[in-house]
Amino acid sequence: MKKYAFLVYHKEYAGFLEKLREQGVVHVAEKQGGTIDDDELRGNLQLLQRFKAASEILERHTDGENPLPQNPEMDGFQLLTDIETCIQEKEQLQTRRQSVDKDMDRMAPWGDFSWERIHQLEKAGLELRFFACNSSRFNPEWESQYNAIEVDCFNSTIYFVTVTPKGTDFELDADLLRLGAKTEAELQEEAKEIDADILAIEERLKQATSGYDALKKARAEVSERVDLRRVQLNTKAGAEDTVMILEGYCPEENEESLNKMLKKSGVYYMAEVPRKSDDAVPVKLKNNKFSSVFEFIGGLYELPNYHKSDMTPYFAPFYMLFFGFCFADVVYGVILAAVGIYFRKKVREELEPVMRLLTYLGITAFFMGILTGNVGGIALEKIETNWPWYEHLKHYILTADRLFYASLILGAVQIIFGQFVRAITRWKTDGFASTISTWGWLLLVVGGGSVFGLQKGGLLAPEIAKTVSYVIFAVAGICIFLLNHPGHNILANIGEGIWDTYEKATGWLSDLLSYIRLFAICIAGAVLAIVFNSLATSLSGNTPVVSQIVMILILAFGHFINIFMAILASFVHPLRLTFVEFYKNAGFVGGGKSYKPFARYKEEFKIL
Repeated sequence: MKKYAFLVYHKEYAGFLEKLREQGVVHVAEKQGGTIDDDELRGNLQLLQRFKAASEILERHTDGENPLPQNPEMDGFQLLTDIETCIQEKEQLQTRRQSVDKDMDRMAPWGDFSWERIHQLEKAGLELRFFACNSSRFNPEWESQYNAIEVDCFNSTIYFVTVTPKGTDFELDADLLRLGAKTEAELQEEAKEIDADILAIEERLKQATSGYDALKKARAEVSERVDLRRVQLNTKAGAEDTVMILEGYCPEENEESLNKMLKKSGVYYMAEVPRKSDDAVPVKLKNNKFSSVFEFIGGLYELPNYHKSDMTPYFAPFYMLFFGFCFADVVYGVILAAVGIYFRKKVREELEPVMRLLTYLGITAFFMGILTGNVGGIALEKIETNWPWYEHLKHYILTADRLFYASLILGAVQIIFGQFVRAITRWKTDGFASTISTWGWLLLVVGGGSVFGLQKGGLLAPEIAKTVSYVIFAVAGICIFLLNHPGHNILANIGEGIWDTYEKATGWLSDLLSYIRLFAICIAGAVLAIVFNSLATSLSGNTPVVSQIVMILILAFGHFINIFMAILASFVHPLRLTFVEFYKNAGFVGGGKSYKPFARYKEEFKIL
């Protein structure tokens, strides 16, 4: 990135911003103190949210197979108002419908009656009262004393009316009910009318989908207003408000085209390499074709600090290997790779890297399935043949105990590799002195381990191994305890070295044990596949044709469940090993801000 400072005469500033937007490469820096807003910006942000909600409503009402033709003359802002009016009316109708449903529930026990007849009885001097009580509390004497008439009995509740002369004062051990003004039949008719009105609104929303493009166009206009206002709020005024000062960042590959535009416009500007103290520099990741598909994985955590290293190319091979280790099965790997290959050209552009990632992961799972001898729940190791070459290859299959040790070895390799990454990246950014302690630990672990291995393998004489070991321990000790912070007090360095030793001893051990999860997930998936195969053969029976159909159904259902669970576990647990174990050992520094240039509106698509 290059940091730019633009100085523009205030009368030319609006035109300059339009040219800058057309260029679409400058990430505008925020003023110190954080994001600034005002009533205009807040109003446009609220309007943007309204457009987003309206777009989602139209998407739900669009017929995917037979969409309505778009009307280019439709006003997107008026359409927004119409959609919100429809939704408001619909919500009011739904509230009325709920109220009617409650009234119908309350009137249901009384059946269909006429309030007019009841009023006639009242005019004749009789009073009807409506009661409800538990059947155990109903007193049969009420029938003679108050002309109680049972109307309905539901869930041990008796609903009854009393007919007494007007003005008769009495109390019953029952609940006196007040009924609504409408009968059940009238309420049912009202409910039908409400349902018809809701359907009419749904039809209006369906017809409104013809203005979806107009709505998107209006939404884009508001989004550009938001971006422009943010740029204006992050602009400083100088020379008694006659000069507008704006700061921003531009990728180096776009620097030439931006400079041409600035020179042509006669704008005064300054460009420099961002300083290490500048934490506002945005991050735009640059990776090769292979590593770039794993940027999606790293983005689930956070972006790296601009002045530090991007870990994507370092964790990408490990993540792919860990996924294959967990998902190890030849058939499952083929299915996953086939899905990635098939949908790669059928999905939208933003999802194409995800399909490539699926393909890579499926291929890795395929080869790991060969190494572990798992083929759709069939253990190749247990198949007995008369083929010498096959029996010979079986000795190389990673059995359960070998898988356990393989997971620990992979963990050790990634932890050590992470320390190498930490040392090299810090050397580049902070100088060699800041990495002396890390190199000391690497010398102790890698050098000491190599000497031990060579001695055990008979490639190094014990006397020579002993001498080399002493040299390694001495040099490593000096680096860890004396030179860990050059220029600091030697006693402070020793204290920090002791504390660092404790952290390394406990931290590396716990980190290493975390990699056992790779072994556990691999075994669990293989066992479940074998179980489903066994169930398919044992539960299918012996009936011709039917047995085969049942077997296929059990296999399809069982392996579908197993694939789903295996993908979930194989995706999540390598994430944990990457973001916790590897990032910690590699010295990952996050907090990076995504590069978002001031440009013409482009609809964003987020995978997650």
